[in-house]
Amino acid sequence: MFDGSRKLLMMALFMVVLLLLVNLAWWLFYERTEALLAQQLSRRLAAVAKITSIGLAPEVVQSLAAGDMDRYVETLEILMRAREADSLADIFILDDNYRYLASSSLEVDSVYFLAGLNGPYIDSLFFGLADEAVVTPSYRTGQVYLKSAFAPLYDSLGSVAAVLGAEASVDYFDALADLKHNLYYSSGLSLAGGILFAALFLLAQRRLNRAEQKLFLSETHAYLGRMVAVVAHEVRNPLMIVRASAERMAKKHETPECEFIVEEVDRLNQIVSGYLDFAGGSRGTFLRSEKADSIVLRDLYLGIRKHLQDKYPDQHVEWLSGKLEDDLSFHGYRRSLRQVLLNLLINSADACLAASKPIVVGLFAKNRGDNITLTVADHGPGMNRKDIKRAFDPFYTTRQSGSGLGLYLSRKLVEEMGGVMDIGSRVGGGTEVVIVLPKMPRK
Repeated sequence: MFDGSRKLLMMALFMVVLLLLVNLAWWLFYERTEALLAQQLSRRLAAVAKITSIGLAPEVVQSLAAGDMDRYVETLEILMRAREADSLADIFILDDNYRYLASSSLEVDSVYFLAGLNGPYIDSLFFGLADEAVVTPSYRTGQVYLKSAFAPLYDSLGSVAAVLGAEASVDYFDALADLKHNLYYSSGLSLAGGILFAALFLLAQRRLNRAEQKLFLSETHAYLGRMVAVVAHEVRNPLMIVRASAERMAKKHETPECEFIVEEVDRLNQIVSGYLDFAGGSRGTFLRSEKADSIVLRDLYLGIRKHLQDKYPDQHVEWLSGKLEDDLSFHGYRRSLRQVLLNLLINSADACLAASKPIVVGLFAKNRGDNITLTVADHGPGMNRKDIKRAFDPFYTTRQSGSGLGLYLSRKLVEEMGGVMDIGSRVGGGTEVVIVLPKMPRK
């Protein structure tokens, strides 16, 4: 049967990876858009600064430094046209002391007020570290984001006499802020959508798993029916021969062993009949041929203990100490309960032997009001969570020689007796199977 837990885990991982990839793609787009806008603005500012500086002759710088007002007015007109044509925040000329020689701003200080921030870029032109226009990163002044470009202005000797600066407002920051807000919103929506989709998928998957499990159980019951029919046919004839032979021996020798053989053959025949009826599609047929009567638990315990020791004649079976009341009795199905307890104890003994451990088992009982609790314990290797979860699935077994039907059929018997069966175990810590039965069965 398909492992639903692994499928759910893989789907959850797929959803997480998909959401991460989608959100990563969005944020990469944001970063790329921001870098592209900054690159385009840098190119525009560098081009404006370079073209404007080319239009200013070397003698202009010298005239501005000397305080020639005619040259100042001409230069200011050039700067104003450049500012208006390219929507600049300001365009100006600075000397090597960061003092304004000309500026398109109506009100300007004598010294460039951003010299502390942009001074390294200006100095790189004066000291010959850069011979073309340089552009600064975007920066914030007050509530405005700006980006500046600086180009060298040469004198008649070819030396850098001044620097032309062009500043533009980075107006795309508002758009980027809106884009980032939308990305946060989209990421939140994608996360909520992913959680909703995952919840719907888990719900659908659980229903699908239930349907698969029902289909698997139906197929299992069909195989079980065919198997039981074959086994019943092959076992019943030899059983009848054994019974007849035991009856003839009893007439000749009158030994108690012959009567015991007849009783056991009848018990086996009833078990086979119950399994055959159940596999044929009937419900509650395991107990159909058995009547409930009074069970003295100590007598049942002693009989099971002797049977288990006879099954392992070469092994020492150590029984865990525990108080068992002499008068503890209840109304139930003796044969079926004996079959369940014996099957559980044999499983415990086989588990101990498979782990190369001594056989240490126990059977305990507690009187709990209208119910009685029976516990079969062992000191075997224990079971992991996966084995515990699937222990009652038909045909599931961890033993090479096991059929995978023992626990499945045992729980069916307990349920038909009106009880419940549960397993508690941990790896290396032994196993306990707890059975809770009503003192007065429903049937």
